[in-house]
Amino acid sequence: MIHIVTDSTAQLTSEEIKAHQITVVPLTVTLEGQHYRDRIDISRDEFSRRLKEDQEFPKTSQPSMGQFIETYRRLANPGDQIISIHIGSVLSGTVQTAQMAAKQVSAPIEVVDSGLTDRGLGFAVLKAAELIKTQSDLQTIVAELTAYLAKITLTCFVNSLDYLVKGGRANRAVGFVSTLIKLKLELGMPAGKLKVIHKARGEKGMQKMVTQVVNQIINDHQITRVGLSYVDSHVDTDRIAAELKQARPDLEIMNELTSPTIMTHVGPKGFAVIFV
Repeated sequence: MIHIVTDSTAQLTSEEIKAHQITVVPLTVTLEGQHYRDRIDISRDEFSRRLKEDQEFPKTSQPSMGQFIETYRRLANPGDQIISIHIGSVLSGTVQTAQMAAKQVSAPIEVVDSGLTDRGLGFAVLKAAELIKTQSDLQTIVAELTAYLAKITLTCFVNSLDYLVKGGRANRAVGFVSTLIKLKLELGMPAGKLKVIHKARGEKGMQKMVTQVVNQIINDHQITRVGLSYVDSHVDTDRIAAELKQARPDLEIMNELTSPTIMTHVGPKGFAVIFV
């Protein structure tokens, strides 16, 4: 048997997790000195609310090596194999920790850096679940999965750079200037790298960026699956979902709160559009 392991930044439904027997290792967030495991000790609704209300900036942390070792050993019955697929290394050290843990376990384990997160990571995990139905060689599965990852586009829209500054992913000078000019960003993760795709000033500029992505999805009929994720407000993602459904009723669309780890970096009113 081939087991699939991922982390809690993967946007998956409980039905998908159960149907494919996916093991999810939670990331941890710290609020006001208290540690919470994503979707175990704190719900995403609760974290989203506290992100706006708490004075102290939250901290996120990857699973420990011990958590991964325990998970792998629990799953690794004689003859079993494991494929472990995780949040992009540009965002978290989770995949490096998983790689170190895999070396401590005497079972065939392949650790994959998805270069993505959220529903993008979810799409990758679901593809792996599809592949293991017909493949038994881990190297072949990883090769096919790697090719599939290149077909996934993750676009994140950042309304405020405050949280990128607080999280250390943008310097304070940039944050100060962006506040003055109401700078909006469209971020992408091509080839696992975090890059600024477009910049715009004000709400009109933001909507122009969003419209370009929506039109791309509508016009490309090879795109069949879309993930919409948001930090707190789902006004933007609801509007996008309605527009997509009207133009492309064939699309499979998920519209959900993102994980605390991503909320912490993107900040209030941020959202993402992810598609295969």
